[in-house]
Amino acid sequence: MPRRPVPVRERLLDAADNLLFVDGAYATPVDVILREAEASPPSLYTHFGSKQGLIAAALRRRLEIWTRTWDEAIDAGEGARGRLLAVYPALRRYQGVFLTERWCAFTGTTAGITDPGPELAEVLADERRLLSERHEELCAALLGPGPEADALARRLVIAYGGTIVLMLRDPWREAIDDGEATAAALLDAALVGAPA
Repeated sequence: MPRRPVPVRERLLDAADNLLFVDGAYATPVDVILREAEASPPSLYTHFGSKQGLIAAALRRRLEIWTRTWDEAIDAGEGARGRLLAVYPALRRYQGVFLTERWCAFTGTTAGITDPGPELAEVLADERRLLSERHEELCAALLGPGPEADALARRLVIAYGGTIVLMLRDPWREAIDDGEATAAALLDAALVGAPA
């Protein structure tokens, strides 16, 4: 049975992933993306409106995959502690199975595009909100709502951010292991100080 051709929209999203996020080349010209996707300029503008529209759609696709991967890791986590640290097994799976990147495509886009249009700004905000709110919810489930849970959530988000930055310098598996160990130490310290 002959293989079905990949639709141009998917080829453009795949090319954006390969060129913009894996290699971190935000300045990649549109013609390079089009060549990689074997697509014409009108197809990019028909499907996405602009290069920023393509980037926003590629990030939206990544966010959907990331959210699903993290959801599955939370569901597999043992107890409240395991669910809270599930972001690290999720990150390992995301990197190893789905969309390997040198660091976070969202952070890199935020750094590389200082004046995002509304569609791009929205997906960047959605990713930040997911990271913060999910940590807040999981910390509150473990410690109970309050300032201790809020403080731990902020610290764990910082540990996660540090993990992402380390992925620029170290092999990603090593960076994730170090980030997870840091998050576990922060969590253990918070549990020692938590009221019984």
